[in-house]
Amino acid sequence: MVNIVPAFGMRQEIVDILLSVKGPTLALPTCSACSIYEEQDDDKTIAYMELWQSEEEMDRHIRSSLYNRVLEAMELSTRTPEIRFFRISETHGIELIEKARGMSTLAETVG
Repeated sequence: MVNIVPAFGMRQEIVDILLSVKGPTLALPTCSACSIYEEQDDDKTIAYMELWQSEEEMDRHIRSSLYNRVLEAMELSTRTPEIRFFRISETHGIELIEKARGMSTLAETVG
């Protein structure tokens, strides 16, 4: 995830750059998600997020010419962009909610 605080007058240019990356990135078979969020905070931060099926595929993408566009958008930030990489070792679904709430099944509670 990358958080960019746009320089004055650069907000739309940053969004346009990231949009130009989003489509081709989503078209890659090992990309699970690619999103752009425009925060409503005082700085009007733009958050860019990608989700990859493997660290190797993410590394390949970071080395690609397409990712140079993301780096270009980061250069238009008024502050050093906040960059975070998350490694997910496991995922859970509805069973986590059921366990945490001490339910047998959520369907019984909702229904």
